[in-house]
Amino acid sequence: MKKSKKVFVIWLPALSAIFILLTAFSYFGSGTSNTPPPDDNLVIPENINNIFDKSCFGCHNTESKNDKAKEKFLIDKLPGLSKVKMVSKLDKINEMVEKNEMPPEKFLAKFPDKALTPEEAKALREWAVATSDLLLKK
Repeated sequence: MKKSKKVFVIWLPALSAIFILLTAFSYFGSGTSNTPPPDDNLVIPENINNIFDKSCFGCHNTESKNDKAKEKFLIDKLPGLSKVKMVSKLDKINEMVEKNEMPPEKFLAKFPDKALTPEEAKALREWAVATSDLLLKK
């Protein structure tokens, strides 16, 4: 009986240390601290997705050849941003569309069919503001 007590006393601190390390690793080591919790994940409605596809996605996606546009904003990365970054990007969408700076005039000179209609601009701005406000309330 004495021998089993000694083994227990020796192994208990080691097992405790392993448990603490594994718990800490699973909490800190996952590398997902910038990933929003599931309830903050952005779902882009179909009508907004259609606007993005028509007028924005050609330049603002990870596969684009337009490095400047990729630096500024990536639509395909928007849902995975942290809440703070997502709100910032949504506010920027609203601002750029409101100022009529996106799509840019130079681009529209080559591709006039990519211009936002007043209805599309309004829908995009309203969605960006409403989604930003909703995220800030969470």
